[in-house]
Amino acid sequence: MNTAVNMDQLPTIKGNFEAQEQEFDFWVDTIEGKVPEDLTGSFYRNGPGRLKLGDEEFGHWFDGDGMIARTTFRDGKVHFANKFIRTPKYVKETAAGKMIYRGFGGAPKGSILRRFALPAQPANTGLILHGGKFLALGEGGRPFAVEPDTLDTEGEYNYDGRLGKTFSAHGKKNPFTGYYYNFGMRFGAKPSFDFYKISPSGTLVDSATFYLDHMPMLHDFALTENYAIFIQSSVGMSANPLPILLGGSVADAMQFDNRLRNKIIVIDLHNLKLVDEIDIEPLASLHFGNAYEKNNELHFDIIQTKESAYSTPTRKNKPLNIFDPDVDFKMGGGEYMRFVVNLRHGTAIKEVINDALLGEFPQWDWTLSTKENRYALSTAYPEGGPKTYFTGIQKIDRQTGKVEVHDFGNYRFTGEPLMVAKANAKSEDEFWAMCYVYNGNTDKTEVVIIDSEDFTGEQAVIKLDFHMPQGFHGMFTPKVYV
Repeated sequence: MNTAVNMDQLPTIKGNFEAQEQEFDFWVDTIEGKVPEDLTGSFYRNGPGRLKLGDEEFGHWFDGDGMIARTTFRDGKVHFANKFIRTPKYVKETAAGKMIYRGFGGAPKGSILRRFALPAQPANTGLILHGGKFLALGEGGRPFAVEPDTLDTEGEYNYDGRLGKTFSAHGKKNPFTGYYYNFGMRFGAKPSFDFYKISPSGTLVDSATFYLDHMPMLHDFALTENYAIFIQSSVGMSANPLPILLGGSVADAMQFDNRLRNKIIVIDLHNLKLVDEIDIEPLASLHFGNAYEKNNELHFDIIQTKESAYSTPTRKNKPLNIFDPDVDFKMGGGEYMRFVVNLRHGTAIKEVINDALLGEFPQWDWTLSTKENRYALSTAYPEGGPKTYFTGIQKIDRQTGKVEVHDFGNYRFTGEPLMVAKANAKSEDEFWAMCYVYNGNTDKTEVVIIDSEDFTGEQAVIKLDFHMPQGFHGMFTPKVYV
């Protein structure tokens, strides 16, 4: 169960990662400001609902059991619900009261056989509503289908048996064609990934396998009208598998090694054939922004992670202890970058948005995916703010380079922001930014709505009477689910 925080312990960062075992379903009546009456839809977020079982901590943030939070807007009113995803891992470990599955952060104590197993699927990372299915996504296996209204778990989903063993948390949908694309890693002597093409009706219509030079941290990709773009980065699995086989952390085995080949991989979406591989300088990156085609070139955004966030072959970083009140999350922050790829000449140019702050979780208006977007959002570390987690978001004008920052203030920690166009918007710069914010001054979570045209203010603060641990990724749909 989650542990209550006494008033004399406030302010705190504890609720950022403290478990929330309770599941809620209610209309919210505590709101500061005004929720726009024409804001209609459901704001979902997925993330680890618990990172401990009893007194035992999971080995890594990525191992926490998936919990979906949903905030629904209708006629200026707000409904909230949250529920754990009933994966086999969650069900069996809850019944046992202890860890029994191997995770990204290592094998449970005393379990020799689990040392050799793949990490279990907590379904805790991303979400997609497509083809009549609402899917909870994670790196460790196939997705889980969930009812978008009740949040009840239907079960593992495999696209009529055509899906491989893994399916990433960062699939991309082309809003103009309705096709959805995703990939899944293949582990073995020759690392590779499967790339999937799924029709608007939800049928997996094509797939292909692409081979890699090493086992990289392949977490995300970019999508244009005609191409999928991946980066094989300098972050790869250590050549020595012994620590993992002895029950150690997969995360600790990932290293930044500038000797590894870095390349941009371009795939044709029509025939799923390799178009080109373009070598680039060593870098580390987890997340992509939007991508599009312009003047016979491919444009895409990434967050380039600081190299110091990873161990190297000659330097071992200390494991990140998210329960440490002085945890340094900022060491994993990144710079907002833009790539321009010329397929005719086989070249790639990287540009930096100079005024952007260190941050993560890049976002854009998903209804513009595959088309040129002017504005983007990401989390941010405001100047003079803490290193323990993001306390701001930034709005980036990709045309002018102008950056506006919303600073939530002391002990208000935000997750990924989403961008939702206002009803009847006449320009791209008319949108709502929305975030789940943990307020360590009260040990409670807030859902915050920010007006793009008044970015330093807060249009509405929807106050929950409990905390929600920080999540990973979410989505917004104009459909109303309660």
